[in-house]
Amino acid sequence: AYEIASCLVGSEMCIRDRCKGTQLPAMTIPSFTVPFRGRQIKIAGDRTYADWTITVLNDTNFKLRNAFERWSNGINNATDGEGLTNPADYQVDAFVDQLDRNGATIKSYTLRGAFPTEIGQIELAYDQNDAIEEFGVTFAYQYFESNTTT
Repeated sequence: AYEIASCLVGSEMCIRDRCKGTQLPAMTIPSFTVPFRGRQIKIAGDRTYADWTITVLNDTNFKLRNAFERWSNGINNATDGEGLTNPADYQVDAFVDQLDRNGATIKSYTLRGAFPTEIGQIELAYDQNDAIEEFGVTFAYQYFESNTTT
């Protein structure tokens, strides 16, 4: 089980309880080799963070979908290419908690400076009549902290 909490920029909408799924964030520390006295020594490189994706359950009023579209348009306006220039105006902290069977948090992450980079498609088909519409949202973020690394 999991819980996600984050409010969208330019909206009072929060993601909590409207996500079907996500994953805990990933990071990579690559290595590179440096020649030293006839052998190759491995040195740690710069840490990178993979994009984070959530699957959102749509509602009949498209409240979250519309909020994500407004947020994305604020970053880069579709009609004239203008947008917010100060990252503090479009980035938010997102919180992901992994829960045990009783709903208690067993691991928590804070994704610092998150913003949407992709708002996924919604499938429209007659054979989807007994399913709730859903769409993915991919976020870039600066870095994450967890309850065991801060």
